[in-house]
Amino acid sequence: MQYALITEQKDLDSAITRYSTKPILAVDTEFMRRRTLYPELALLQVYDGESICLIDPTADLDLSSFWDLMENTQIIKVLHSPSEDLEVFSRHGNCIPKPLFDTQFALSLLGERNCVGFANMVEMLLDEQIDKSESRTNWLQRPLTKAQLDYAAADVHYLMPCYQLIIEKLCSKKQEIVISESELIAQKRAFDTPLELAYLDIKNAWQLNPKQLCVLQQLASWRLNRAREKNLALNFIVKESILFEIAKQQPTHFGALKRVCEGDQGLINRYGKTLIHLVKVALEKREEDYPSKIKRLIDFSGYKKSLKEMRAQLESVAKKNDIPLDVLASKKQMNQLISWKWKEKSETVGYLKPDLMSSWRKDLVKNELSQWFN
Repeated sequence: MQYALITEQKDLDSAITRYSTKPILAVDTEFMRRRTLYPELALLQVYDGESICLIDPTADLDLSSFWDLMENTQIIKVLHSPSEDLEVFSRHGNCIPKPLFDTQFALSLLGERNCVGFANMVEMLLDEQIDKSESRTNWLQRPLTKAQLDYAAADVHYLMPCYQLIIEKLCSKKQEIVISESELIAQKRAFDTPLELAYLDIKNAWQLNPKQLCVLQQLASWRLNRAREKNLALNFIVKESILFEIAKQQPTHFGALKRVCEGDQGLINRYGKTLIHLVKVALEKREEDYPSKIKRLIDFSGYKKSLKEMRAQLESVAKKNDIPLDVLASKKQMNQLISWKWKEKSETVGYLKPDLMSSWRKDLVKNELSQWFN
């Protein structure tokens, strides 16, 4: 397997010129996520069926032509399970590859189990076994080892023939569905949760009363904003469990905060004043400005009956279109739609619409589920 490691601008420019004439490109990225909120880009891999290029983004390269290539709508970009790769593109290149073909989703559309890993796909389709031992190595080290480079090149080398075999099995309608689903994944990865809604992502927030939720809202908004500013993973700012306990107990002085923080003096030193201030700000708010208590779907009267009816309707749509039900709509996606219809607008405004109200799914289910769309 031959490949070129690109660290010079002239080589990159030459490769981009060549790739720009191709109809299909297999693409992958290597990145690391150690303590950061956002992925750290370490390598970009591209294969056109003839030549593989490994582009080193840590070198002194102007990558603007590469990002433009990813947005060239005349070229299909093939990736496998691209959700995190899309975050890389969005964060580092301010771009979303389009059109995009996700081989993992395409396999599920063909009736394979959900979330088939890359190595399993290669073994299943090509009868080849690939070594994944380098997947957790330090991709930001330089120089990269030959084993790392071989591994990175193999990812796109095998991706292209897998795509070609998959595309032969998909009718044109399902090919369009794969492209549409990939666009939806890209939109979701590019979406930033509004700061004021960050508290809804805290585990067990439903257990808190409105006053406690008001505190949690202040804390979660600050933590997410801080994480974005510092590019630190959320729990490296303040652990979620600590955030929940602060909201629950509402400490307004250092002694109480220290007990809640389990004696974590480092946390107290870094953010103690800020955390106490945020609690006090929340406690000064008027009761009418508190968030509503979070109601779980299971607490709604008729939830189980409605979910059962929705599932039956979707089973009919899935069968009619020869699509596995869990691909058309997982239980989570059904719950998204029910939440959108039933829950407080304050818990949904600012979020993306449910998957069943978007993209190709909407076209298939809007008649059967018309009562949920009004």
